[in-house]
Amino acid sequence: MNILIVEDVTLVAERIEDLSLKHFEQAKVTICYTLTSANAAILDNEYDLMFLDLNVNGEDGFELLKLAAASSFKTIVITATPEKAALAFDYGVLDFVTKPILEKRFKLATERYLNDEFSQREQLKYLSIKTKGQVRLLPLDTIELIKADGNYANIVTTDQASYLHDKSCDKLLKTLPGYFIRIHRSYIVPQNKISKVIKHGGGKYSVELTTGQQVPLSREVYKQKFG
Repeated sequence: MNILIVEDVTLVAERIEDLSLKHFEQAKVTICYTLTSANAAILDNEYDLMFLDLNVNGEDGFELLKLAAASSFKTIVITATPEKAALAFDYGVLDFVTKPILEKRFKLATERYLNDEFSQREQLKYLSIKTKGQVRLLPLDTIELIKADGNYANIVTTDQASYLHDKSCDKLLKTLPGYFIRIHRSYIVPQNKISKVIKHGGGKYSVELTTGQQVPLSREVYKQKFG
């Protein structure tokens, strides 16, 4: 298991490292003391979990959360200001631990990492899109549909803007809340954006979205969810 710690105070970073090695089997820990080095580490390596201080040398850790949300690992925030940390849940963070770090509270956060993936997904309000080295946050309630595009996914918003995501539909489904459903091998839609189901005959179906656009619906999904 690969763990990234982003913390500018050496004693705190070492405290997190010691607890991580104690509570995670075969953990490999990397410590970054600046957001710049952390950003480079995320781009160059694969991690399972990040512990992130939201204030690193006076810089805003929320910028790194955008990159984290576009990646496949989970994030636990380390902070001295719980009020600010609460905002981080909109970015899909798993939990936050306040300073000074108590082992009992740290252990609870690690248990959430191991057992509470569903809760994390349902709290997500933004999808972080990484294309051509740029990262931006897209509110989930603006997404109309997601269409497979080879190993990538094309995300279309209700204003018909289009964004190519560097994750496949399969990978996106693992991070999106449960109301995003795969209605066809090539399409994912938010269930609340479906206005009606259309039968075309001959075993062919489609759904009409709230914008009026029609999207193919597979026979299997029709039987499971709409039949």
